[in-house]
Amino acid sequence: MATRQQLYTGALYELGSRKVLTSENVEARRALDDIYDAVVAECLEAGSWNFAMETVQLDADTGITPNFGYKKVFAKPSDWVRSHAVSGDEYLNYPLMHYYDDSNFWSADITPIYVRYVSDDTGLGLDLTRWTPSFVRYVELELAVRVCMRLTQDKGLWEQLKQDRDKARRTAKNKDAMDEPNPKFKPPGSWTESRSGRSGRGDRGSRSSFTG
Repeated sequence: MATRQQLYTGALYELGSRKVLTSENVEARRALDDIYDAVVAECLEAGSWNFAMETVQLDADTGITPNFGYKKVFAKPSDWVRSHAVSGDEYLNYPLMHYYDDSNFWSADITPIYVRYVSDDTGLGLDLTRWTPSFVRYVELELAVRVCMRLTQDKGLWEQLKQDRDKARRTAKNKDAMDEPNPKFKPPGSWTESRSGRSGRGDRGSRSSFTG
C-alpha cells in the first residue's frame, strides 16, 4: 500500500539523499511538494491503468444542439483523464466508430454511449492504496527525475534516472496490460459487419476507441 511518504522516500533514495518526513521543512521536501501533484497527474495520463478505471453510461445533454455534424453531445466526467474505450453497447463489445472527441465533451449520433476511462477521482486514480507496486516505482522515479537537478546538480545522475524512469514506465504498462482481456474489443468479421451495418468506410470520426 503506497503512501506519499513512501513515494518521497523512494525518490530520495534514488538521489542518494536521506529520508525526510512529509512534515519536515527542508529543501528536499519542498522540492517534492512543488511537483508532486503534476507528476501524479502526468503518470496517470501516461497509461490505461486498471486500478484507475471507471466505466460509465452517458446520456446526451438535451440542452445542447450542435449546428452541424453529430447531433448528440456528452459532457466528459470531471474526473476524466484519458479515454480507454468508447462504445455504443453496455458490454463494450464493439468500439464506437463514429464520434468526435473534443476537449470537454464527446459527440455522436446515438445515445447513450458507454465510456471506460482513466479517472483521477480520490477513490480511483488518486487513491494510493490502489496503486500497483510497478506504478509506485514509476512515480518514485518520475519524482526523482524532476527534483534531481534542483537537489544534486548532477547531470549524469539525471540522465541515468531518466533511463530508469522510462524502463519503469514500460514495465508498469506491460504488467498492467496483463490484467486486460485480450483483445479488448473483439474484431467483428465481415459477415457480422454487413449484418449490423458497422462499416468503417467513410468514417470521419475516431478510428478507434483507444488513445494509446
